Order: sequence, then C-alpha cells, then structure tokens
Amino acid sequence: MADELGIHNVMRGTAEYVLQIGHVHGDVTVHLPPAADPVERAASALARSIRVQWAAELNAWDLATAEPLAVRWTAHWPTARHAAAHGDRIATVADDFLRLRHRRLVVLGGPGAGKSTLAVLLTLELTDRCLSAQRARHDGEGGDTRPVPVPVVLTLESWDPHHEHFHVWLARRIAEEHPGLPPVDGRHPAARLVQERRILPVLDGLDELPEHRRSLVVREIDRALGEQDTVVLTSRTREYRTGEEAGDAIAHAAVVEAQPVGLPEATAYLLRSAAPQVRRNWKLLLDAVDREPDGPIAQALTSPLMIWLARRGFAAPPADPLDLLRLPFPSREAAESQLLDLIVPAVFPRQPHAPDRLHAPQQWDARRAGHWLGYLAGRLTARRTTELAWWDLHRTALVRATMLPALLLVCLMLSKVVSAGVDWFAAGQADRSRFGGEWLHAWGLELALSGGLLHGMALWIAVDVWFGFKRGQPRRRANPFRIGAALRSAGRAASVGRALKASAVIVVPATLFTFLVSGAHDPRPYVVMIVCSTVLAPLLMATLAAPSDTEDASTPDQVLASERTAAWLSVCTVAVLIGVGQGAHGWYRPSEGSFEAGLARAVVGWFGASVMLLLMSLWSRWLLAKGCLALAGRVPWSLMEFLRDAHRGGLLQRSGGVYRFRHLRLQEHLAAKTGRSAPHAPRQHTPWQPPAPGTHPAPPAPPSPVGVAPTFRDALAEAERAPLSSLKHWSVHTDEHMFRAEGRARRIALGHWPVVMFFAVMTVIRSAVNGNWLPALVGLLFWCFFGTLIMVVAWLLPPQRQELCMTTAYLEFRVGRGRARLAWADVRDVAVRKFIRRKRDTKLYALHVRPHPGAPQPARSFRSSDGWFMVLPLSTREVVPPDLAAALRRFAGPRWRPPVEITTPQDPHPTIRNEISGQAHAGGVIQAGFVHGDITSGRPDPRGAGRGPGDG
Repeated sequence: MADELGIHNVMRGTAEYVLQIGHVHGDVTVHLPPAADPVERAASALARSIRVQWAAELNAWDLATAEPLAVRWTAHWPTARHAAAHGDRIATVADDFLRLRHRRLVVLGGPGAGKSTLAVLLTLELTDRCLSAQRARHDGEGGDTRPVPVPVVLTLESWDPHHEHFHVWLARRIAEEHPGLPPVDGRHPAARLVQERRILPVLDGLDELPEHRRSLVVREIDRALGEQDTVVLTSRTREYRTGEEAGDAIAHAAVVEAQPVGLPEATAYLLRSAAPQVRRNWKLLLDAVDREPDGPIAQALTSPLMIWLARRGFAAPPADPLDLLRLPFPSREAAESQLLDLIVPAVFPRQPHAPDRLHAPQQWDARRAGHWLGYLAGRLTARRTTELAWWDLHRTALVRATMLPALLLVCLMLSKVVSAGVDWFAAGQADRSRFGGEWLHAWGLELALSGGLLHGMALWIAVDVWFGFKRGQPRRRANPFRIGAALRSAGRAASVGRALKASAVIVVPATLFTFLVSGAHDPRPYVVMIVCSTVLAPLLMATLAAPSDTEDASTPDQVLASERTAAWLSVCTVAVLIGVGQGAHGWYRPSEGSFEAGLARAVVGWFGASVMLLLMSLWSRWLLAKGCLALAGRVPWSLMEFLRDAHRGGLLQRSGGVYRFRHLRLQEHLAAKTGRSAPHAPRQHTPWQPPAPGTHPAPPAPPSPVGVAPTFRDALAEAERAPLSSLKHWSVHTDEHMFRAEGRARRIALGHWPVVMFFAVMTVIRSAVNGNWLPALVGLLFWCFFGTLIMVVAWLLPPQRQELCMTTAYLEFRVGRGRARLAWADVRDVAVRKFIRRKRDTKLYALHVRPHPGAPQPARSFRSSDGWFMVLPLSTREVVPPDLAAALRRFAGPRWRPPVEITTPQDPHPTIRNEISGQAHAGGVIQAGFVHGDITSGRPDPRGAGRGPGDG
C-alpha cells in the first residue's frame, strides 16, 4: 500500500530513537551504519583524551585566552612542488603536512622560539581533523583514503634506544598514560594502533638530551620509520643541524624553522596585551628600545619566550617595565636573565583575601617559591633529566640517609603500641582461660601479628609480580568499586608467566600448610584462614592494584591520589580479611574459644597486615621524602599544591604523571641560582651556521665539572677506565691488521642485591613491629651476609676465560666455554650496554653486537635482549678501556657507538702546544710543570712583522 501511495520515509544521520506514527503496512527496512571498528573506536577515544589534555595545557600556558603573538615560520618541503614557504597560521602548516607523501616534520628554532607551542597547536589542529574525519566516516560520508593519525605528544627523556625499539616504547607510553582505552581483541589497543600506523608521535625535546643520546635517538627513529610511518620532531636548530652534518637526520622530512620575532611585532603585541595601568610605561620603554634596535633588550625581545616573560613579569604594579631601562645590561644574556627573574614573583603575587570567600587561597612567598623551584630544578639538572616525578623524591641523598632510622623509629612506636595492647588484653583474659594463663594469650597474639605481617608481605610480592610493576614506579589504579571492570583490567594486565609466578607465591605456601594441618582435630580455623588469606584477599588486592580503566591521561595528582586510595583501601579491606583469618584461631580453638580472644587476634592480625601494606607502599615513601625535604626547607609542606599552582601559573607543564619545567632555559636558570648548574657547557644563542665546504663541524666542548661534586661511582669509574693491557692476567696484542685480547676475569654478582635488600626490609618490619629487636637485627645481618656470600662465592669460582679478536673481516669472541665468530658484514651495531641475562638485569655493562636480520647469530648463552648479544663483560659503569675503544673505532668503523664517558687513548709522548695571543705585561709568561723538548718562542717584530721560530 505504501508503494501504491508513493510514501517513503527516509532518515539520514545519527539518532537515539526513530518513531514512525500511524499504520504501517508492509515491510519496514532499516539501514544502520556498520558497527564501528574496534581500532577506530580506540583511536577516537585516544583523540578525545589528547584534545582535552593539551587544551588544558594551553590554558595553563596562558595561550588560549591571551592575545596571540604572530610567530613566522619558514618551511622547507622535501618535494619540488612544495617550495619554501612562510606563514604564521597553524591550519596552513597542518594542510601542507597532511599533503606530504612522507608525513614527517622537523620543527627547528632557537631557545624559546616557540617550538613546543607549535607542536601542541599542531597536535590540537590534527586532533580536531582526526575526530572530524572519524565522524564523517561514521555518518557514511567517506573521507580521505589516508586517515589522519592521532597525534600523541611525548618527551624523549624516557626512551632508551639500547633497550627498547621505538614502536615498542611508543606503545608502552600510550598504554601508561591512557590505560583505559577500549580494548581490541581483549588487549590494550596501543600496540595495535602503532602497528596500523594510526599514531603520529610528536616528539618534543630532542635538544634536551645529552649529545651521545641525541644522535642515537635520531638514528634509531629514522631506522624504525617505514614507508607509511609519521613523526613530528622538535629540536633547537644548532643541535639538529650538527647531527645532520654527521649523517643523523630524519629521511624525507620537511623542516619548519621559527624566525625571530621582529621588533615592530613584539612592540605591537606588548602594547596590545598590556594592562591599562602599565601601558604608559610600556610605551616609554618600547620607544627607547626602538631607538636602540641592536641593544640587549631589543635582542632579547626577539624570542617568544622572553616576550611572554616580559608580559607576565610586568603585568601589574609594583613591577615597572621602566626598570629595564634603569639597569645596565652588558649583553643579551644579562637582559634575558633579568626577565627570567621576574616570572616567579609574577606567578606568586601577594593577593588580599576576598571577603566573600570562605577559605583563603594558598599564598606562597615569592622568595621562598623561587628557592623551592631552584632546588627542584637543580636536582633535575644534576640528574640530567627534565621530568619531575614525585615518586623519585626519596632517591635524594638526604632521604636515603634518613630512611633506615625513620623505619626503625616507626617500628619502635608500633611495637610499643602492640606490646601495650597485648599485655592489657592478656592480663584481662588470664582469669577466664581454661587451659593456660597470660603467657598463652600473649603468645597467640604475637603469632597472629606475625601471621598478618607475613600474609601482607606475600600479597605485596604477589601483586608486584602479577602486574609486572617496575619497583618504585606507580600507575593510575582502576575504580575498586567497579569490581567486575577492575578484575577484567587485572586479567588483561597479566601474562601467563607472571600469573603463574604470582600464584605460586600464595598457592604453594597455602598448599603446604593445608597438608600439614589436614589431620588437625578441628580444621575449621585453618579453612577460614586459607579462604580469607589466600582466596579473597588476593582477589581484592588484584582489584585494588588493577590499572585504570579511564580514557583520560593520568596527571601527577591523580597518580598520587590513586596510590593513597589504594593504600587505605587495602588497609580497610585486604588487611581486614587477613585479620579475620587470624582471628579464626581464637574463635574455634577450645583452649581460647571466646569472642574476645578471636576479636583480639583479628585486630592484631589486621594491624600487622596494615603495617606491612602501608610501609611498603609508594605513598609512604612519598610522605617520608616530603617530610624530610620540608624539614630541611627545600620544599614546602604542601608540595603537590605548590606544584599545581606553579602549573597554573605557566611555570610547569604536565606530561603524563610527571611535571616538567615549561622551558629548559627556565630550569637551567633556576638551577644556576641555587649553585647547581648544569654539568655541561652553557648553551649559546648564536644562530647556527653551516660549516664551510670541505670542513667538518668542530667537536663540542667537553663537559665542565663545575658545580657537580664527584661521587663514589665517578671515582670507581676512573679505576675502571684502565687499559686492558694494564690489567692483571690480561694480554693484548695489536697491529694494523688485528687486535687480540686474552685474559681471565672473575665473576661479579650484583643483580641479586635489590631482591636481597627487599627481603631484609621485610624481615626488619616483621620482627621489629613484634618488639623482637634482636631477631630484627639478626635478620638484617643475615640478609646482608647472604648477599655478600653470593658475591664471594661467585668471586671464588675459577676465573672465566675471555677472548676477543678483531680483524678487518671478522669479530671473534669467547666467554667461558662459549665461542662465536661473526663477519663484520653481518654486524649491524656495536655498543656498550647492560647485560640482561634471561630478562634479569645483571647490573653489569658489557660490549654487545647486534647482527643484521637474517644473519647468523651467536650461541644462546651470549643472548642479552632486543636482538643484542654479549661479546665481552666490562664493568659496573658504561666505560670502555681506551685500547679497546681505539680498536673498535678502527675495525668496527661506523658500527661502533661509543658511550659518552669514553676517553681517547693518550699518546705516550703527547705534543702539547700552549699558545698565547697578545702581550704579557706582568713581565713574562710562566709554564708550570715538567717541560720535555724544545720551547719555541715567537716574539713580535718591532716593525710589525712576525719573526720566525727561535728568533728570540
């Protein structure tokens, strides 16, 4: 009938419900769009999370609402149809980038030129286009044949190319920062998204890496990129161009380079964005700057970073822009230093409390805030990192020194509490006991306390093994009140091997205990204890420790809050179950069968499990670190609130679960003010110039040790740098055609110490909380003795024979009974890296080789990790004997990747040239030390012409 009347109802688009009103005759045909692909759904969720995360960062940087500063960029495209272009619109850059055959982009510029800002703006633009394209495909409107990848901003700080492939690292970081993405085939979609080229890595901070890592990172990124792989990389111009001259560059990459901001543009921007009360003074300052376009202030205001600092620093009185004219600046660096000094008082001003607010906002003293930020910046600079992680604060020397005394003090206080409670309860129950007196109840309570401590320790170890947590690395936890989702997340996070190992920690002792008590008169207390402690408690512990199922990126506050919540929930749930298991012995035993006895045992067992779970948590280490540093005046007591305020003020940025200073220049400036300057030469602000034809770029200056005190490990490294030929039981033969080293070396066992110290701490806690200080001391000494015994036994074993032979054609090596030989044509790389034996870190560095894919490989005993094979064990530091390093440079050629601390071999008769230019008015030039050979003096000719050597 509908066909006869010609009635057709057609609906296009997306709707929750579609209603057809009236009489319906005939068939109703509904054409639904195909279900979204799981990978597409995961990519859409990731894009939305990225959009929210970096939009918030731009707001914190004061870039979302402020008047925009036009920064011009010069683009150099790799194809002829893309000529060099200029522009300041991010949409134009995105259009040109997406039209490239190889979507690879390198963003260059000087310090503070806006490279990171451009990367974030490009990320937001591409994210919007990615979401629009996904909506168009969902609505059946088609789309580009090449989908827009999801941009993910990452810092290169956490990537070690020696240990991890680029794609593996990329998938791992996405899984850590976005753990709750919709699963694909029951697993986290990060690896699948990377495999299907749905991710655009936006890599920031290449220039912040040390030079030896910088070239390696660029080389490995370029090697990992396939035909359809995409990447965006930011770096300072000088650092990238220097590596490019050495052959380390991203192939087929377009280059976008920031241009200095012109003085008219900077003047117009500062006047346009200035507050009314300071605009007049800004006008006077900028007029004076216009009259000296080559002055220090004018040169400083060509950087977007310095323009932002000037705008924020002089945003409101009492800061006066005319102060820049009253101070004599000898150089551009001095003017920039003054602008950097203004930002902390501008971010933390003194503001009166509004009368309509119930609680006053947190106010920080600008001077003390600068001191705290300086300490944090100095700590990061000393550790050669840019990531400020709250869970790493306990690694400072001050906290490490107080960790053991603090642990003993806490155990002492807890033991006094336990002792008082046990004595009080045992004395009250002594008269009602039918089979014993006070000693029986006291012994039962101490046994329950030990049982709680042991069960808590076993659960902590089992969960650590189940999820494969890196010791000391937190993660955002799932919502424990959604038990089903948390258990599914726990199941996805575990592998079969880790699940079997974790189960063995709980099941094997429980099984043995079951066999021992199977013939007991009354098995009921043991059944309750096994069910509560080995079944229900592990399930709850896995639920609390499961990774988060939310799509949003983790923030430092969320990670800390997750650790704190998990710690207290484990006390309120897991420890309660363990306590119930211990209390069953008091409820069911005829010798103590009473409700009070069972309750007392349950409370003591809960107390022991709670102590173990809390003291071993990262949250307790955070409290200890914050307390020690706050008492020393290095950080505020409300440290996380202070960091949040610094982030809101634009001083810090959030990257996953860590904070970073918004700019490396700001970190270096604050660190220098505290006397903890960077252990490398200061960065220069002169623009990069290509070397003249036929020349090579000058080698960088060696690291300067000023401001960094030598450590014990540095002193040990000096001893380990001795040549192989000088070592006992070693012989070295070298000539133009061969290098052969033979010797015998004793084994050094170090990889067991982290596990040994972990069990030592567990033993101290278990015994000290019971009040048994002598067993605690004995246990600590036992584990230390046990670890030392392993080292001694390994050392006393017969020395291991080691050989290494290198020629122009092959590499031959032997360690113990294993022997291997590889042709240089089959070797891809040679490097010094940690030796990983059967997935365990041996804490020793060794010379490694990585064969080409498909090439013959050495025996299994030489296998390390990630396709590398151990050639020769070296030492506990990443150092190479100088004679071995010289041989590797000669025979391995470009395959050899020298470490940063390598020292060049010294000639036995070096030629030392000390030159002085100019005139010495002090009466002479003094050469101190032993002088061997002739001294040549060139004196100026009175007529102005130089005279030959020896004329004086």
